[in-house]
Amino acid sequence: MFKPIALSLALTLPVLAMPQLAAAQAEKLAGDAYVLIGKSGNVVIVPGRDGALLIDDERETDVEEIKAAVKQVQPNGVVRYVINTHWHLDHSGGNEAFATAGATIIAHRNVRARKSTEQFMSAYNRRIPTAPATALPTVVYDTSLELHVGIETIQLRHTPRAHTDGDTLVRLEQANVLHMGDVFFNGLFPFIDRDSGGDIKGLIQSVDVGLAMADDKTKVVPAHGDITDKAGLQAYRNMLNDVATKVQAMIGKGKTIEQVREAKLTAAYKLEGNGERFVDAIYQGLTAK
Repeated sequence: MFKPIALSLALTLPVLAMPQLAAAQAEKLAGDAYVLIGKSGNVVIVPGRDGALLIDDERETDVEEIKAAVKQVQPNGVVRYVINTHWHLDHSGGNEAFATAGATIIAHRNVRARKSTEQFMSAYNRRIPTAPATALPTVVYDTSLELHVGIETIQLRHTPRAHTDGDTLVRLEQANVLHMGDVFFNGLFPFIDRDSGGDIKGLIQSVDVGLAMADDKTKVVPAHGDITDKAGLQAYRNMLNDVATKVQAMIGKGKTIEQVREAKLTAAYKLEGNGERFVDAIYQGLTAK
């Protein structure tokens, strides 16, 4: 069960709609929830009495597109709250812009911790500098959190060691919408950020939590890929388990990571993204001491 921590969210922030952003469209999901299929991911918008709540804010370069989409469904164009589903910059890169304009940033405690220090992503051989203080979440939680925006009740649930160690699943109760963040890549092989505490076992467990939060009518929003339903999320879970089981079997036979790569265990799945990197992360997770 969620432990509710009720926050009254009456939501104000000016929007600068630029002419070239006319193509940005906030599409209705259900109830009072909308989605922007953005350049860097899927952003859910929940209109509020005085301003909107966002689930993820993409990259810094996407902020104006998000503002244009918000203005379509929030008459005053204001963003007052932003939930980061995790720390990666394609999901939290707009924090500084929105926070400077008055929005409150909400995330799991580990998101603030990781953004407060330099991070290294070995998959990209890239160092991510410490975020400015204004880009850090100012409301953090540990296990679960309940918010209220407009007519919507919003449940946040932390799932440890999944895509990262700070992932949040977000359910909109009235709209029956579930945003999975990067726990769910729809139509792509997932990226498991082991440098940030991600792990295949935790990823599968996190998807199981999402499945338990959904019903057959739930609209499931992945961070990347098409909007789907519980059956689509279950199919993704089946793929994760199938590939992980095959990797585990090869480990049990003493196979090296090179031999596992050569086995092409993801070949049956016609998905975009980096299947070899996915298999490597599974192997590393299952052989970690």
